[in-house]
Amino acid sequence: MNTLRIARLLCFVLAAPLVLSGCDSMSRLKGKVAPPCPPVYIMSDAAKITKYRSGGGRDLTDVEMEGEVVAFKGGCVYDDKGGEVSLQLGFELRRGPAAKGRTLDVTYFVAVPKFYPAPEAKGVFTFPVTFPDTADRIRVTDEEVTMRLPVRTKELIDNYEIYIGFQLSSEELEANRRIKR
Repeated sequence: MNTLRIARLLCFVLAAPLVLSGCDSMSRLKGKVAPPCPPVYIMSDAAKITKYRSGGGRDLTDVEMEGEVVAFKGGCVYDDKGGEVSLQLGFELRRGPAAKGRTLDVTYFVAVPKFYPAPEAKGVFTFPVTFPDTADRIRVTDEEVTMRLPVRTKELIDNYEIYIGFQLSSEELEANRRIKR
């Protein structure tokens, strides 16, 4: 795993005591059942992306990439020092006619609104995706990221929610919001 990715995520997470929903940890914390993970939501406004080439055109021939966050998975393990969490996001991507190459960058975020406006409230991650010569539509999953968290009690965890989605420009976000209307 890329050490820069680990370092960036570790900085993001150590300031945010969060874990993932849907975890099924059987670990024990001081003789008690481990606390559950807080919920994870795919933000509807940021669940899809249409990236256009630079310039004024915005029709189908100007599309470099379209994508959707289609899944996430994670797991939690607890011990007497806190928790360890893993998170992995899945994407469905389509390479558009304006793409200059077969490799495109995908950028997404993981955010904990409770910490806003602190910089630690949001981590932004980019990874390259190479489309095979025979396909312009693929499903990909980013690398799993593991985090060490200072989680102690269920009450603390119940106060946090995690949001994920594409990191969008203001133009891309506004386009998504217009489509929803």
